[in-house]
Amino acid sequence: MEIKMSAIKQKILTIRGLTGSGKSSWLRHNSDEHNIDRWISADDYFINHNGNYIFEAGLLPNAHANCQQRTRSDLELGFKTIGIHNTFSCRWEMEPYILLAKEFNAEFQVIDLFDGGCTDQELFERNVHDVPLETIVAMRARWEHDWEGGNPTPPWLRK
Repeated sequence: MEIKMSAIKQKILTIRGLTGSGKSSWLRHNSDEHNIDRWISADDYFINHNGNYIFEAGLLPNAHANCQQRTRSDLELGFKTIGIHNTFSCRWEMEPYILLAKEFNAEFQVIDLFDGGCTDQELFERNVHDVPLETIVAMRARWEHDWEGGNPTPPWLRK
């Protein structure tokens, strides 16, 4: 007699928002309600063995690649809901996770905090990673509110 178990539906839950908008706080307060098994962020890559955050702009592509690989590994390990909290200002930044969701037949959901109701100055004062004010202004300017209609191709690969 063969017993067939139905596959557990997995979910990639992306939390997007400007720096300082409250993505990590949202996860802390809502992870139980959304049954989030694992939290992942590109920022994790910059935390050293002493627990200090040391950002190096040149390593940002490595940080995002690491975040995507960790997501893949967690899907392979069977984690049911993976919460990924990154800025995700444009569709192309979410595209690798959309493709992972398709590959694993997982649900893809977006929680959009945008600016959390804050001004650029408030975001600057709230963010814990010392992101400069001019960077926050630039992030706001490129924000795709209609991310689903955004271009999935990274800017450097567009013709």
